Amino acid sequence: MLIPQHFGALLFDRRSSRYLPFDADAADVLGRLTERPAHDVIDEASEASRDAVEGLVRHLSQKGYLRMDGRLAAARIDRAAPPADHLLGPLAVHLEVIGACNLTCSHCFAGELPRNQSPLSVKEMDGLFAQLAALGSFRLGLTGGEPLMRKDLLDILDAATGHGLHPCITTNALLIDERWARELGQRELVWLNVSLEGGNAVTNDAVRGAGVFDRVVEKLALLGQHARFTLAFTLTRNNVAEVEACVELARKVGAHTAVFRPLYPVGTAVKHPELMPTFEGYVDALERLEHVEADSDLFAIDPFSPSAREALRGVVTQGPGCGAANTVASVSVQGNVNPCSFLGRAFEAGNIRARPFEDIWRDGQAFMRLRAQQAGDRFTGGCRARAQFFNGSAFAEDPWQAQAQAQRGPRR
Repeated sequence: MLIPQHFGALLFDRRSSRYLPFDADAADVLGRLTERPAHDVIDEASEASRDAVEGLVRHLSQKGYLRMDGRLAAARIDRAAPPADHLLGPLAVHLEVIGACNLTCSHCFAGELPRNQSPLSVKEMDGLFAQLAALGSFRLGLTGGEPLMRKDLLDILDAATGHGLHPCITTNALLIDERWARELGQRELVWLNVSLEGGNAVTNDAVRGAGVFDRVVEKLALLGQHARFTLAFTLTRNNVAEVEACVELARKVGAHTAVFRPLYPVGTAVKHPELMPTFEGYVDALERLEHVEADSDLFAIDPFSPSAREALRGVVTQGPGCGAANTVASVSVQGNVNPCSFLGRAFEAGNIRARPFEDIWRDGQAFMRLRAQQAGDRFTGGCRARAQFFNGSAFAEDPWQAQAQAQRGPRR
């Protein structure tokens, strides 16, 4: 999918579920390549730009993005005038499909459960999915609570994939059985994110409950017969010392990827500050992960390192903000839209039952406020939820960001 943006365009690769940014000149070439074969587009290029056009075409061909006739294998989203100061739509939307869970983890980002009154219906979600597809927001995270507790989850998945979205289910896997494993494995665009909190039962069960580790490992043996899955680890003060064991576990159970994220001070975790990793402990864990070899064809490690992502990412937003309101948005089980669910109900900007998602994304008060650069804002990057917890405001400084900048030293 070719998605127009104020800086040029994004090309969404359905095979990898990744967005590739291009500037205005390249976006113009991509647009012409959706209609005409590459040799025509090259011949029509000016002498000054021909080498650049040929280089772009060569790159697209090497990536397998061109059809046999030389045209770009992409459909276009037709928006004559995308927003001038933000993305047409978020790169990812997190949708809470149920406000209930079969576990009571001591660090749950979802907070106190249940809160499952008046949930969005499949029909309402289908309308949301159509809007997201029209905005080029193809990455969809399905969260809870525990999504597999929703009896119509397969209908939700089919509605999402029917609009070309790529849903990723975050689950504790305890409800996986033969039927679930087969059904999930048959849906090509669906990804599974299975959560654990350590490489062994002692560390994991201290957070998730007695016996959970062994039960999940049993479920993964069944799931792996039918579907690909990722193991997702939340780094806490108690497990940062065993990231290597987490990687080994992911290999052992047949995970496609091991993902590591820090514990954020949100949800029930705010009542357990002793679980929060220190900045130094988190950075040390990331550095040790860099020395763990990964098979690039069958296994990958995503340490969720801010420095690594900053070095590799294309620039698609303005200013020092985090993903909230810039590249991501969240929708609650009742349809309330938030720049980031971690920021709490005070940042809810509207409900999709009352306003189209695009309107809320474009001019919802919380979204506009987070995108604006105003006097008094001290946020310079990192995580706004961490800034809110430690320094009292989402517009204050994230202490981890300050430590990271101090570690890098003054700019020259």
